[in-house]
Amino acid sequence: MPPVTLKDVAQHAGVSHQTVSNVLNGHPHIRPTTKERVLASIAALDYYPNQAAKALREARTTTVCCVFYGHNPEDISDPYRNLVQSAFIAEAQAHGYSITTAFVNDDADLTQLRQRFLQREFGGAVIVGTVLTPSQVHTFQAWEMPVVLFDHALPSTTNVTADYPEGMAALVQHHVLQGRRRLALIIPEQDLGSTSIRRREGFLQTCARAGVEGAVYDGTWSYDAGYRAMQALWAGESRPDAVLGGNDRIGAGALRAAHDLGLRVPEDVSISGFDDFEFAQFTTPSLTTVHIPHGDMARQAVRGLISLIDGTESESRVFPLSLVVRESA
Repeated sequence: MPPVTLKDVAQHAGVSHQTVSNVLNGHPHIRPTTKERVLASIAALDYYPNQAAKALREARTTTVCCVFYGHNPEDISDPYRNLVQSAFIAEAQAHGYSITTAFVNDDADLTQLRQRFLQREFGGAVIVGTVLTPSQVHTFQAWEMPVVLFDHALPSTTNVTADYPEGMAALVQHHVLQGRRRLALIIPEQDLGSTSIRRREGFLQTCARAGVEGAVYDGTWSYDAGYRAMQALWAGESRPDAVLGGNDRIGAGALRAAHDLGLRVPEDVSISGFDDFEFAQFTTPSLTTVHIPHGDMARQAVRGLISLIDGTESESRVFPLSLVVRESA
């Protein structure tokens, strides 16, 4: 069967071959409906735009891709993304690889990522996406693309993640040993990512084992969510004596709300975070939290990916977490 050409795609989509070329090259002035039609034709015909496709697919590349799946590319203030991305870059360079970044939020992004892989712009990907489903991961694997999942665990895939239930258990136990009996966790309840689910489960299970009250309050992964949730908690009838942020940004927001409410921390209420981002030691009071070795995890993910690209096996790994006790709890 002859290879699919750019003209075949143009005919299938009912557009000119130049329009197809503009879509593939990311031209900014393509109508959204036209772009969708072209991308649909590319997918339907299984087209990748290169005359020497077979040779390119077999050629070795020294570039890897960091794919942020379901992340907002404009959220440059996110310390999580900035930390892991810088660690990815440093580790790749240490092994003689360069790194490129992609953000995938819809089918069009996915199609363009596939085109880049088939053109050998990169040889494999570390995927940062805690809400990836098995079917979405299988999509990447169907491309015969080496893949390592970062901060997410799924079967039949190389994963690098952390022991979130044990980390949360250590944090809850710390509050309980201080005499706290009414604990509240602020975390996105609708987030179905494995890291969020495992933090919630670790919190609830440990509270149940300790015989203390444990309640989960919905929010986002932001400072503002922690601030608003803390104010709502203190306006309620049953005030907690310990507030746990699902991450450090939530914890810092709760600290600010406590200050504005005139509360003493930890005398009136203890507050903690989770992640141990750098700013946690500079809040007032400094934030008790759980340290996640994001840098070590990111470096391990890159090493595992390079092993897969080289044709050798790479094992999944779960990193232990550690409690960091500071002034807030």
